[in-house]
Amino acid sequence: MTALSKKLSAPLAMIALSAVGLLLSVMIILAEQIDQEAERHDRHLVERGLQFQTREIERSLVGEVAWDEAVRRLDNDYDDAWARENIATYLTGQSGFELVLVLDGADQPRLAQQGQKVLSPAEAQRRAAALAPLVAKLRAAERASPAALGPALTGGVVSQPVQVSAFANIDDEIYLVTASMVGSDFGRAVIRHARAPMVVTALKLDGPFLEAFASRFLLAGAHLHRGGAAEPNYGQLPLRDAAGNAVATLDWSPQHPGQRLLGRMIWPVMGVVCALALATILLARRGRTIAEGLIASEARAKHLALHDGLTGLANRLLFEERLRQAIEGLERKRRPMAVLAIDLDRFKAVNDTHGHGAGDELIRKVGERLASVCRGGETVARLGGDEFGVVATDLDANGAAIIAERLLKALCGPMEMSFGVHFVSGSVGVVLVGPEEAHIGAAEAARRADVALYRAKGEGRGRYCFFEDAMDAALKARRALEEDLRAALREGAVRLDYQPQVDANDRVVGVEALARWSHPTRGEIPPDAFIPLAEDCGLSEEMGRYVLKRALEDSVRWRGLQVGINVSARQMKRAGFVDELAELIRKTGANPRQLALEITEGALLGDGEGAHETVDRLRQMGFSLVLDDFGVGCSSLSYIRRYPIDRIKIDRSFVAPLGHDADSEAVVAAIVRLAKALSLSVMAKGVETLAQREILKMIGCAQAQGFLFSPPVPAEAIDALMAHGGRIRLPAQPDAA
Repeated sequence: MTALSKKLSAPLAMIALSAVGLLLSVMIILAEQIDQEAERHDRHLVERGLQFQTREIERSLVGEVAWDEAVRRLDNDYDDAWARENIATYLTGQSGFELVLVLDGADQPRLAQQGQKVLSPAEAQRRAAALAPLVAKLRAAERASPAALGPALTGGVVSQPVQVSAFANIDDEIYLVTASMVGSDFGRAVIRHARAPMVVTALKLDGPFLEAFASRFLLAGAHLHRGGAAEPNYGQLPLRDAAGNAVATLDWSPQHPGQRLLGRMIWPVMGVVCALALATILLARRGRTIAEGLIASEARAKHLALHDGLTGLANRLLFEERLRQAIEGLERKRRPMAVLAIDLDRFKAVNDTHGHGAGDELIRKVGERLASVCRGGETVARLGGDEFGVVATDLDANGAAIIAERLLKALCGPMEMSFGVHFVSGSVGVVLVGPEEAHIGAAEAARRADVALYRAKGEGRGRYCFFEDAMDAALKARRALEEDLRAALREGAVRLDYQPQVDANDRVVGVEALARWSHPTRGEIPPDAFIPLAEDCGLSEEMGRYVLKRALEDSVRWRGLQVGINVSARQMKRAGFVDELAELIRKTGANPRQLALEITEGALLGDGEGAHETVDRLRQMGFSLVLDDFGVGCSSLSYIRRYPIDRIKIDRSFVAPLGHDADSEAVVAAIVRLAKALSLSVMAKGVETLAQREILKMIGCAQAQGFLFSPPVPAEAIDALMAHGGRIRLPAQPDAA
């Protein structure tokens, strides 16, 4: 090597080494910055995720605390059994909360339940004391929130729920605690004390919670760190209690994309000492790869947060955002838009028959079909369960109807499922929102679509309905009637009338108990109106228990009469029905041999072991069994052969034409002969004329019931009738009819 070359090589080497050192320094700094940026991104994502989880929990509690019934039961007149069943047990069993406390207006615990265990007063007081800062924070919010003084003039919700949430350390376990103020929803009940009661729920941040949270937000090594020095090499987010103190930190392993980059680039850099330009190119290429990875990671996280994991469609959060944007753009576009609510018909039957896996498969296929028939500018979303929604802009009523028909047509075709071909249908509710209605907002637009959906399902399913103001009024009136029926059952305002049943000599041998309801403002509500209403709003079991208890109590006053009580198919099939009936017999002192349970073939449908066991136990207790509305169903004859029925009641539809229709007389005569052949007694319902009565006697049906003898009357009228010999005097001549 020449001197010149040595002179040149030394500076060049220094330059090369300096360039390499500078490059390495730049790489190290870049790696640190990338790691810091990734950690900040993760921390922001985790913080937003916890906030979203907290809001979800608070929303899930609104239905339990913003409720007129909760105001009555927890504030006006505290009902411990109701609070345990509808608040503590429901929230721990159905919603997964570990701890539930109910505090009164003085912030004293009235009920505390951890899991399925009801805590002692001392344990409840200790937990309430641990949560005092959160309770105080909620009280401060309560003072700033206006109280509901009565029903809203619009008939809507009178107030928004007051809720606060924070983290807490309870017995060395970290919980997400939410305190919710009990308040009115429709203003039919108001807080009577100076301060409202509250419901405090605690969700343990245990392994399953952390696993689900980490999976959702792509966190590795997520765990809770309690106190002490910070763990090195972990991303951290402090979890603070209501006083602002950190009770723990949520730690996770950062991805360290910068460090991974540096480890991969060491050897390439060492190999490019003589080719700095090539090293620069490689570094730029790697930098682009990292940037693209970060962008893809952020896009993936955003997609997961805004889309349904089962179908890939938009979720409720994105649906509400698109709906809000569409309504805000109405005044600018000056063109109407539509919101469509979609619900599958009889989806529960798929889950019950084939399992929840089949239900998920069906939901995925339905999502694919709905997405395939929607245009690019239309947002189709899964809102939860078997509910879907569509937001469509720039269209009129005709265009909205076309979309609804397209959706229904997509649903009605056969679907190839893993368990076989399945036919599904749906109902669609449509609301059209014009520029002049932009003020109603997204929530009201979605609610109107749900109202229209409710009407579509009520009119026979498999169809669509547009929202009309009359629907909303009718729905509110129905809900008001439901509340009135609940109150009537609770206050004993539903009465029992009794219709006499007579023998061949017109002597009263029994009565049938019939529920009647006199509404304080609407007058007499017919049974064919309020009994289906009770079934629709979940009051049928309560109604059945109410009628049984009242009828059993009244039966004691008529030792010589058989009292017929209608029992629904749902009651007969409910577990514990026979035990409940036995307990009522014990309490009322009624005689089972004096009682006849009138059932329809629906109570025996399926011919399962459960139906046989129930019937056998009732017969062993001494009850008589009457098959009501005989001849209406398709298989009544098979039931009287398989079950120990004592009597059949001929449906009024066969009795009414007697005297005018020879075929009806032949059918009734055949039923009577069949009953006698099977050694069953037979009674005719709905007898209204003397001509019908005489024909029934002539063909051998002596026992009868109907308005010819007496309409349903109060129990006192039956007392008076029996006091005068129990015989009903009929008109001397038959009716003109």
